[in-house]
Amino acid sequence: MNKTLQEIINQILDLKNENPDLQSLNTSSKTSFWKKIFETVAFVIWNFQEACKLHLKEIETKIQEQKVPTLRWYRNQALRFQYGFSLLPESDQFSPQYENEDGEMVDATLEDIEKSKVIKYVAVTKAASTSKISMKISTEENDEIVPVSDDVGQAFRAYIEEIQAAGDNITIVNYRPDILRLKFKVCYNPGVLFADGRSIRTTRYPVQDAIKRFLKNLPFNGELSVQKLEAAILAVEGVTDLLNIEVSTKWIEAGSTGYGQFQPIEISRIPSSGSFTLRQSSDPNTPEYEEDWSGITYTNYQAQ
Repeated sequence: MNKTLQEIINQILDLKNENPDLQSLNTSSKTSFWKKIFETVAFVIWNFQEACKLHLKEIETKIQEQKVPTLRWYRNQALRFQYGFSLLPESDQFSPQYENEDGEMVDATLEDIEKSKVIKYVAVTKAASTSKISMKISTEENDEIVPVSDDVGQAFRAYIEEIQAAGDNITIVNYRPDILRLKFKVCYNPGVLFADGRSIRTTRYPVQDAIKRFLKNLPFNGELSVQKLEAAILAVEGVTDLLNIEVSTKWIEAGSTGYGQFQPIEISRIPSSGSFTLRQSSDPNTPEYEEDWSGITYTNYQAQ
């Protein structure tokens, strides 16, 4: 439906030339009666085409203006955010072009677009008592969930403010993962595990592997159940029983620059940042950057 008037006229003439019954219509006069009929029909078709295009544009505009953002819609919009690209005027769609190093506008490739989508994890929730919307975001580095940089965070906030519905109060949460502290006394089978928890066959630490696997399988902003964590440890070959001494966590409060105090998790907990970590620091240059397994101890328990 994007043909010009002359293209439609030419198409009608081609159809006429292919019809044996119309071969007698062969005058070259531009004012011939049959040519005027063809041009009139072509004009009607072209006019109908333009009316359809205008109608479609009006429908698209109405749909765009009548969007009712849902939590899922906000999540999808966050995931499609393109860092380094600008929005088209009066639109929530990103420009298909960007300025290269030479200052020239070039078309973005699929690889460019995917690389620009730096938001990898999003969770959007709404408080039951207020209209406040919380949007937790994170990215991924070396298979670990981490907050986005300050520059990306600033650009993302500007993007959300541009596309959000009028009246929506959105708080963007971009914090380091909640720190998890575990203290378990693990009863082990000395025929399967060493006294330090290593597997006799593989020399790996299967309890640690089970805990890391459990945390990795939690969805972003997923609920950590203490009972399910205990079950994951008890399922490890060589573990005969378990004493839960402490499962606690600390997180960064809104408006705060650092972590608060450890708080016990009695039954379950949804991470304030969207994810948990066993690292006590986000700085690789500090000893606390290593995962803390000091709270996992082993005992060759014998019932009395």
